[in-house]
Amino acid sequence: MSKSFRWLHIVLEIIGGLALVACLGWMAFYFLFIVPMSHFTDGNCSPDTEQRLVNAPDGGEHNFKSLHRTCGQYNFFFAYLSTGNTNKGYEYEPIVELKNIAPGSATAEWDGPNRIVVTFPESAEVVDHYARSFGIDVVLRPQ
Repeated sequence: MSKSFRWLHIVLEIIGGLALVACLGWMAFYFLFIVPMSHFTDGNCSPDTEQRLVNAPDGGEHNFKSLHRTCGQYNFFFAYLSTGNTNKGYEYEPIVELKNIAPGSATAEWDGPNRIVVTFPESAEVVDHYARSFGIDVVLRPQ
């Protein structure tokens, strides 16, 4: 075998080794990071149901929207308060998130111009709750 063929053989072995390492690295990255995170944000969630948009009483400047979402084996209830910001994506901010709650078992209602009351079964788990946002009190009432 001539010297140039030996060099070609060595170069091809190096390229093959690097390709193998790159492939194994990509597979490790894919299975360690991409697959576990594929359902992290709405990957396997149903479309939102029971969407309600409720204006503040007495024509107040705020409104809130509430919805139910099923993601895999988990059921969620969300409530968002309007911010008054007209920029897309900043119109609402979360005020309540409940987990393990059946559709229709949580309600959010205005209790005066500056208070929202959220009622839900005691079996639900409170994931997130802001007691006051934009001058609006948010009260939780487990039943």
